[in-house]
Amino acid sequence: MTRTNTLRTAVSHSALGASLAVGFAVGIETPAAAQTAATPEGGSVNLPAIDVEGRAPDNTLRSGTGLGRLQGPIQSLPQTIQVIPQEVLRQQNVTTLEQALRNVPGITSSIGEGNGGVNGDQLRIRGFTAQNDLYIDGLRDFGTYRRDAFTFEEVQALLGPSGVTFGAGSAGGAVNVNSRVPFLGNAYNAVVTGGMGPFARGTLDLNQRLGETTAMRLNLMGQTGSIVGRNLDSGDRWGIAPSIAFGLGTNTTFTLEYLHYHYNEATDGGIPVLTPPGASVGRPITEYGVGRGTWYGTPIDRDRSTIDRLTARLQHRATDWLTLYNDTRFGYQERFFSYTIPSCGNTGATDCTARFFNRNSTPLYSYSGAGSPYESTTWGVQNVTTAVARFNTGSVRHEATLGVDAWYEDYERIGYAYGTDRTNFRGNLLAPNNDAIFGYTRSTANNATRRAQTTAVGVFASDRIWFTPEISILGGVRWSRFQTDYQQFGPGFPQTEFNADNSFWDPRAAIIWEPTPNATFYASYAQASFAPGSNFTTQPGQANANNGLLEPERNTIYEVGARVNVLEGRLGLSAALYQIEKNNATETDPVSGSTFSSGDQQRVRGLDLGATGRITDAWLINARYSYMDSETTSSLTPANIGRRVAFVPRHSASLWTSYEFNRGQPWNVTLGGGVTWSSSQFLNPANTAEVPQNFSLDALISHRINDNLQVSINGYNLTDHRNYTQLWTNRAVLGAGRTVLVSLAASF
Repeated sequence: MTRTNTLRTAVSHSALGASLAVGFAVGIETPAAAQTAATPEGGSVNLPAIDVEGRAPDNTLRSGTGLGRLQGPIQSLPQTIQVIPQEVLRQQNVTTLEQALRNVPGITSSIGEGNGGVNGDQLRIRGFTAQNDLYIDGLRDFGTYRRDAFTFEEVQALLGPSGVTFGAGSAGGAVNVNSRVPFLGNAYNAVVTGGMGPFARGTLDLNQRLGETTAMRLNLMGQTGSIVGRNLDSGDRWGIAPSIAFGLGTNTTFTLEYLHYHYNEATDGGIPVLTPPGASVGRPITEYGVGRGTWYGTPIDRDRSTIDRLTARLQHRATDWLTLYNDTRFGYQERFFSYTIPSCGNTGATDCTARFFNRNSTPLYSYSGAGSPYESTTWGVQNVTTAVARFNTGSVRHEATLGVDAWYEDYERIGYAYGTDRTNFRGNLLAPNNDAIFGYTRSTANNATRRAQTTAVGVFASDRIWFTPEISILGGVRWSRFQTDYQQFGPGFPQTEFNADNSFWDPRAAIIWEPTPNATFYASYAQASFAPGSNFTTQPGQANANNGLLEPERNTIYEVGARVNVLEGRLGLSAALYQIEKNNATETDPVSGSTFSSGDQQRVRGLDLGATGRITDAWLINARYSYMDSETTSSLTPANIGRRVAFVPRHSASLWTSYEFNRGQPWNVTLGGGVTWSSSQFLNPANTAEVPQNFSLDALISHRINDNLQVSINGYNLTDHRNYTQLWTNRAVLGAGRTVLVSLAASF
C-alpha cells in the first residue's frame, strides 16, 4: 500500500455495473504514515495522509473532498460530511441526484415555490432551503433542472452552514458532486437496464489513455420511461459528456469537461392537502382514500430542458509547499416549463373540501394560475482561484488557504397565457381529467417577461495551525457581496426595475484533536448568510422591491463530533451533536408567491450517526441516522412559537449493505438491501399540515457471469409503501410504487 498526500485526488471508477477503479494522485509519495514537505525556511511540515490502493477507499472518511479550498481527508475535517460513494451508487443503480440523496437523512425535496414553478432539484438540508447550494466539482451548477447521475463519481453532502467554503446560502449545508474524469488507463463499460414502468436506460463509460500523462473519457446516456404506480405521461432524456486531461501524475494537471444534457418529462404539481372537518391538521388527500396514481396534470404539463456546461480545471504544484487551483465554468440552460396546481377550497358556490369528505356530491377543484407556462434561458460563468500553502513558523505548522470566488448569472423568462380560459374549469378531485386541453399563447399581461442579473464576488481565507501533532485549530472568514438587478415588463406596460445589494462576513472556527491516526474529535462554529434577492433567478415569482430590501438571513451552527476508523481502517464510524440557529427567517406565501420576513428565529438541535466502509472484504455497509429537534423560538405570530420547523423530520435513517458470496468463483452472487425512512414532517410554520412517515425497502441480487459480464436485479419500495418525495406548504408529490429493474453490465 502507498500512503499519499493527495493535493487533488481524482479517483475514477467505471460505469454502473463495473468494478474497475483506477486512480491517480499528485503529490510526494512516502511510505510514512504522514509525509513531510519542505518549507521556505528549510524545515518540514507533516501533512495528513490518504490511503490510495488502486481505488477510492470504501471507508469514505479516508477519502478527500476533491476541493482545493477544503483540504485533507474527511476524517480530519471539523464538519459533518456524508458521502455516497461510487460503489453504493452502482449497486443501487442510481439515475438521479434525488435518488442518491435518499442515502442522506435530513435532506428533503420541495416541489418548487414562489409562483415561479422552478421544480427540478429543490432541496432542503436540515429544514433550510438549498436550491442555490448544488455544486459540481466545487463550482455552481447554473440553471434549475433534474440532474442525471450518468457523470457522477460520488455525491457529498456537507451538512451545516458552509459560508466560508461556498459563499452565500448554504444555510443547512451544501451538496457537491464529483464528476467522472479521465485517468491513466483503458476501460470500456456499458450498462443496459429495463423493467417496470415501463423503463429502459443505457449508459456508456469509455476511458482511453492517449499518452504518458494524457487521457480522455466519454460518458453517454439515454433513457425513456414512466413512474410505476403513477398516471403521469412518460418522459425521456439523453446526455453526452466528453472530457480530456493533460499532465496526469505531474505537477501541473489540466482537465477540460463538457456536458450536453436534454430531457422532456411530465411535471407534477402535487396532491392537495385537505383538513377533515373537526381536525386541526391536514394531510394529502391520498391519505383519505384517493389512489396513488392520481395526477392532476394535463398533456401540456412538461419540463423540457437542455443544458450545456463547459468546465476547465487547472492544478499546479508550484513548490513543495504551495499548490494553486484555478477552476472556471460556463453553463447555459434553455427550458420550457408548465405544471398544474389544483386548488381545492371555495370554488365558486361549492366547497370541494366539504364535498370530498361528505362524499355526497362531486368534489370539484379549480386550477391555480401559478403554473402558467413559460420559456426561460439561464447562463452563468464562475471562476474560483485558490492558493494552498503549507509552511512552518518555528515549531508550529500551518495549512493556509486564500482564494477569490467570482460569478455572474443572467436569467430571462418569457411568460405565456393559456389560450383557453381555465378560470371556469372544474375538475373532479376523485377522477381528474388528464386529457383536458389548454393551449397557450404569448401573454400580454404585466410581468410576462422577467429578467435578472446577479453578480457576486467572495474573498475567503483560512488557516489550520498545528500546535502539536495531535492538536490543531482552524480559523477562517469569507467576505461576500451580492448584487442583483431585476426587471419585469409586458407589452404595453411600463417597465418595473429594482435591485438588491448586500455584503456580509461569514466566519468559521474549530479546534481539532487527533490522538491517533484513526481517531478525530472536534468542536466547531460556523456561520452562513443568505442574501435577499440572490434567489430571483431560481424563484422569480418571489421577486419584488420589498424582497430586495430585506435583511440577510443569518444561520449559525455549533457542532461537536468524533470520527473513528476500526477494523484495520476498513470501517469508519462518525457521530456529531449540533445546534443550528436561524435568524430573520423568511416565508413564501403559497398562493401569491411573495416572500416576506417573518421575523422568526428557528433552532434545530440534532444528532448524526454514521458508518461507512467494509466490515469484511466482502461485506459493504453505508448507514446513517439523523435526529432533529426543531423549534420556532421567536415569531411575530405568537401561535408559531414552540412549533416544529417545517420540512424537518424528527427521525430519519438510511441503510445500504451488501455481501459478496464466492467472489471470483463461477457460482458467485452479491446480495444487497437497505431501507430509507423518515418520520412525519410538518409543511408549514403553524404545524397545521403534515405528511406521514416515508419508508422504502430496497434489495439487490447480482451475479458476475464472467470477467466481462454481470447481471443485476434491483427492487425498490418492495412493501409498496405510499411515500411523498417532494413537499410544499399545501401539497405533496407521490413517489413510485413497487418497482423491479434488471441490468446487464459489460466491462472490458
